[in-house]
Amino acid sequence: MAIFFSNSKKVSFDGFLIIFLIVVWTILYFFIGIPDNLSSDRSSDFYYLLTYVLKIFLGIFLVFTFVNLFQSNEDIRLFFVSLCLFIIPIIFYLAYKYLYDYGLDFIGVQVDDSLRGTKTFKNSLATSLVLITPFIFAGIFSGRNRFIFVLAFFSVLFFLYYVNSRSAVIILIFEILFFFFLSQSENIKSNLRYIFISSVVLIFISGISLSDWILKNNAFSDSGLPEYFQSNEENLIETHRGWLLIESLNGYLDSSLMGNGIATFRIRPTNLDSRTDTHNDYALLLYEQGTIGFALILFLIIWRISVNVKLSKNYNDRFLEASSCALFGLLISLLFVNLIQSLVFWTIIAFSYVFFDIYKKNNLEEKNN
Repeated sequence: MAIFFSNSKKVSFDGFLIIFLIVVWTILYFFIGIPDNLSSDRSSDFYYLLTYVLKIFLGIFLVFTFVNLFQSNEDIRLFFVSLCLFIIPIIFYLAYKYLYDYGLDFIGVQVDDSLRGTKTFKNSLATSLVLITPFIFAGIFSGRNRFIFVLAFFSVLFFLYYVNSRSAVIILIFEILFFFFLSQSENIKSNLRYIFISSVVLIFISGISLSDWILKNNAFSDSGLPEYFQSNEENLIETHRGWLLIESLNGYLDSSLMGNGIATFRIRPTNLDSRTDTHNDYALLLYEQGTIGFALILFLIIWRISVNVKLSKNYNDRFLEASSCALFGLLISLLFVNLIQSLVFWTIIAFSYVFFDIYKKNNLEEKNN
């Protein structure tokens, strides 16, 4: 709170208008979602609705806080150095518990000796890691603390290999491709070219089946999950995720494209009391907040990508390029997970505002001089 109110900057109304509209729409659909959640047979459903909305507001508050907190590129670099020092031991600890202590062939997120390993929440952590990976990769070429960034980068790759998250790998591939075409650094382009060629050769030599990887069959099956959680359907629409997508689109159409209220998808009658979300934020937005709620979030991400890409063309800054790639990864990630209520989502959004503010300040200083 002190960071937000002290050193508070005058923010551009145009720059934050979209966030203001998201706040207004969230409040409106919070109230629309109250009746269904209060009439639910579980008292925890209203608590979920309340915490969901509060998390979004906390994330938006984080955007303003970051704009005040980060004053220079050095502040950003130090933040990601600290973040690397935080995630490296966590990954190694999870690897130790799952691969050595529990004797499993995968890494999960929950450490509970009574369960001896579970894959619950593994996609959320994997997605969070790949969304910050562009910043870690940029740090390798920033000149300082290179060893820390290199170690963090390979730690994330190690984690992705053992966590077996297809969505996280797909997001990372799109981020790398975006980085390759956006970056002004020939050094980065040559390294990414080498990584891409090496990966293709290794996949070809190893004989990995792309079909098995997509459908999680054979070597890529979730061996740590009970059989009834595993899906071997050849048609992806027939999977659990496919069913959730169809359910969300049907509910969106039944609401006359207006939405049904926040936190109503998980308590709909056809969910069979499982309280499962869509695993796809675009589908969830359509079902719960309708066309306008969906359009507001989509516009926010695409607009910030556009702003960052324009800045990247004018300034030779690896972390600025990484911010654009992370935003692009965010755009892709909402197809696979529910993130908009998380701090990860709003952190990626926040850094796009931070870079714009830093370079706007630099331009003013240059004009004054």
